[in-house]
Amino acid sequence: MNTPKRIPVMRELMILLRQSFRVLLFNKINFMISLLFPFVAASIMVWIAGKDMFVNMESTKSASFILVCAAIWGGLFNSIQTIVRERKSIRRDYTSGALRIGCYIFSRACVQLILCAFQSAILALSLYGVQWVYGNNVPTTPLILNSVILEYYVTIFLIVFAADTMGLCISSFVKNEQLASQLAPYILIVQLLFSGVLFSMEGLASNVSVVMLSRWGMEALGSIGNLNALPLRLQSTFPTIPHEVDQAFLYTPEHLREVWMYLIGFIIIPLVISHILLRNIKNDKRG
Repeated sequence: MNTPKRIPVMRELMILLRQSFRVLLFNKINFMISLLFPFVAASIMVWIAGKDMFVNMESTKSASFILVCAAIWGGLFNSIQTIVRERKSIRRDYTSGALRIGCYIFSRACVQLILCAFQSAILALSLYGVQWVYGNNVPTTPLILNSVILEYYVTIFLIVFAADTMGLCISSFVKNEQLASQLAPYILIVQLLFSGVLFSMEGLASNVSVVMLSRWGMEALGSIGNLNALPLRLQSTFPTIPHEVDQAFLYTPEHLREVWMYLIGFIIIPLVISHILLRNIKNDKRG
């Protein structure tokens, strides 16, 4: 059988990008949920944890944790069914030589990036909601960029997009949409358990937390919010209570840059794994 002549890379990429947008818009219910979710999550953060955000350490940490949870869940929901839905057509086109896996992954990731950028903007703007509703001023001294809100936005975007690429990776591996949906909540639970917020990470748990997106997301948000400089809730009554410095939330440009690099790694690695998995799809006997 003659292998069909491939079209140029850029033309294939443009076709796949248009196709990716159509697929996103065609799933109207999922698309609307993805658009509405950050508004709901932002409202919950302001309502539940916003009252004392930027006032004391515990409330600011809780609000940051809610943002991390929302970012990871939103990213996973965006993409965890994206590739598995097209599994048969991917195998057919790639086996025939009509599809470049690299172009396919890149096109899906680009469309997801745009969606993640929108969601991240809404979540970041919720900090102004805290200021508007409760009068708690957002910190004004940035570490790296021109504004603290912009640093929050970049961090939240990196978390959302990293979770999104994680979803693409899972979608590249599983063989049906139902299994992908079933895995999502378990992945979120593991991320939250090993974030270092709910429980102290020691020994083996500390080693496991190193590969958790949630841990690095919390470190970045905690550093931007300068958690170590905020008083403990009890210090308003007992000022002499000691407040130990948490090395995870160092308020330095170097620390934030380092954590951002880890978050970028959480974006790149799942895309590379997705590429490897899909390049082997022709040999996958699972159906």
